This record gives sequence, C-alpha cells and structure tokens, in this order.
Amino acid sequence: MLTPNHPNSFIDGVLLSVLLRRKLTLLARGDVFKKPTANWALRSMRLLPIYRSEDGAGNEQGTKNQQTFNECYEIFRKNGTVLIFPEGYCVSERRLRPMKKGAAKMAFEAIEKYPDMDLQVVPVGLNYSNSGHFREEVCINFGHPIAAQDYMPLLKTGKHTKAITDFNARLYEAMEREIVIIKEPANDIIGSKYLLMARNQYKPSFYGFFKRYKKRFLAEKRAANDLNNLSENKPEGFEIFRSKITDYFENLKKLNIKDKYFASPLIEKILYLLFTIVAAIPALTGMVLNFIPVIMAKNMADKKVKKIEFYDSVYIGAAALIGFIYSLILAIVCIAIFGWRGIFISLGIRVLGYLFLFWQEAAINTKYWFKVLFTSKGRNLSNTLRSQRKFILDYFG
Repeated sequence: MLTPNHPNSFIDGVLLSVLLRRKLTLLARGDVFKKPTANWALRSMRLLPIYRSEDGAGNEQGTKNQQTFNECYEIFRKNGTVLIFPEGYCVSERRLRPMKKGAAKMAFEAIEKYPDMDLQVVPVGLNYSNSGHFREEVCINFGHPIAAQDYMPLLKTGKHTKAITDFNARLYEAMEREIVIIKEPANDIIGSKYLLMARNQYKPSFYGFFKRYKKRFLAEKRAANDLNNLSENKPEGFEIFRSKITDYFENLKKLNIKDKYFASPLIEKILYLLFTIVAAIPALTGMVLNFIPVIMAKNMADKKVKKIEFYDSVYIGAAALIGFIYSLILAIVCIAIFGWRGIFISLGIRVLGYLFLFWQEAAINTKYWFKVLFTSKGRNLSNTLRSQRKFILDYFG
C-alpha cells in the first residue's frame, strides 16, 4: 500500500504509476464514477471509487466503500499495489494534514481477512517545486515501510481504536520526514522564495530528466526546517531574514532576471550560449509548428480550472488529448504531401517542438547573462545581488 500526500490531484497518481512502472491501483473520489461511461473509463485505468459524505455519498457510503476495500484486499492477496491518500483531501500546500482512518482500516481489515498476508505500507512524499506552472519539477521520496502485521496483537485483543491511533501517528511521522514542510501559512511566500534558492543550488542541467538522488530534496528540507525554527524561536531574527529575501527578490525584479542565473556556473552559461546559437533555427521552427495544441490546452485549463490543485491535471490531460489529435492531423497532411516519408517528417516536427522547450530555457539564461554583462543596470546590481544571495544562503551556516 502506497500512502502519499495529495497536493496535485490526478497527477499525483500518474507520476507514481510512471515512476514505479508497475500495475498500480488508485483510489479516487467516488462522485466522478456516477455515470456508466465514466465508471467504465476510470476502472479501465485501474481507478477505484472511494466515497465521502461531503461528496453526497448518502446512506450507501459504507456499503460502497466496503465493496472497494474488498477489491483492494484481493489485489493485495495477489501481491499487487494500491495507492490511497491518507489525508483524504487534495490541497496544494507545503503541509501535511491529519491522517484519516481509511488507510489504517484497509490495512487492518486486509490482514484480518488474510492473516498470513505480509502487507507493507509505504509512506511517500510528493514535493512539487511550483504547482500550476509549466516545466516545473517534483521530488518523490519513499520512506521506510510499515508492516501492518505489527498491529496484529492489538487487533487480536479488540483494541482497534488504539491500533488506528498508533498507526496514524507512525504514518504521519514517516510521511512528514519525506515532505518539505512550511509550518505557518503566513510564511508560505517567503518560504517559497527561500526554497527556490536552496533548490537552485542543485538545479539539474537543462538536458536532465530523472535524477535519482536526494541532494535537492535534502537542501529544501534543511532550508524549510531552518526557516520554521527561526520563525518559532527568534521572531525578530525571522523578520530580518524576511526583509533580506524580500530585498533580494525586489532587486531581481528590477533587473528582470531569475535567481537561477546566479546559481549557474560559468561553464553552464557558455553551454547555454552555444546551444542557443546552434539550435535556434530548428527550435524556433518547432515552436511555430507546434504552438497550436499547447495554446489550446493552456486556454482550456485557464478557463475551466478554478483551484490550483486541479490545474496541472487538466492542462496535461488536455495537452495529451489535443496533442494526439494534432499529431494525427499533422501525419495525414504530411503523408498527403510527401507520401509515406511524411510519417517521419511529422514525427520530426513534434520532436522539434520538444527541442524548443530546452532551447527556450537556454535562451532565457543567455539573455540574463547578456543583461548582466552589457547593461549598466546589470553591472551595477550584479555585485549587490551576489552578496545578498550569499548572505541569505549562508545565514544558517
């Protein structure tokens, strides 16, 4: 059983399914299963309904949920994997909410039904750098598994309430270790800025994809802990620190550059420059030939989504569907013009669109470099920004 936090709607489960490359069954809110077509489609993607009173489940809530739980027990019996969000809610914030009873209830009923089952509950931490923004990143961490069998002695003596309480406390602590936490909501903005700076110290190169190490997460975790401790124990010092970060980002805004520029070594700036020059024509060609599905998906997400928690799911889902249709149309047009070679030409056009994403990042960073080197404002502010940044990052030693 996987038990992640739940900051980003449908994307949370999709990411874990892709990363683990195994058949993963997810529990989702039951009200979206109401229509027969939706029920069939969602179940075909290995989603099962979990019903909540706030979603209008009514008197049948318990019976329907038990049916889902029974399906999960059979999956466990066959050594399968089920994902359940123990918080019970999807909220985009850097905090962990109290555990609901669902995960504990499912784990305990499973081992009571199959006493020899070695069910392991794995805490998962999902840490998004900036939900709702294109080309941002996520750190996914897996904690040490919790054996459901550890609670069998309590269950055998009828102490189910204590078993659930102890299990939830242990699970909460295990999940909290894998998540970047900003304790006070009032510190979210300053926390996001400070975490961005900590993250940029371990920014992957622009050609990077998956990185299987925890340096960046640990840097963010340490930064968040330092910030929380300062806020709780030295409020006056925290206000000074807040003012330093605020001034730094105000100066960045004056120059219209990002913090990442100052975290990039010279060799990376040179590589960005060379890539910007060499790949300019094919990348810009790719942008012109591929902007339609991207713009359509973004407009759909902007118009339809009111809550940040659902933005990425709608944007990516719409982009995948529109992109697939666009690819088919593009292939048909290219085949009509170039014959069967058109298949490869249409694929090449889509690849050029992907190339543009990397070129755009390289070009932006090159623009920042030139702005600092060749403008009076850049030269005047550069040293100030570097010293401010160093002071902030060295503040906690």
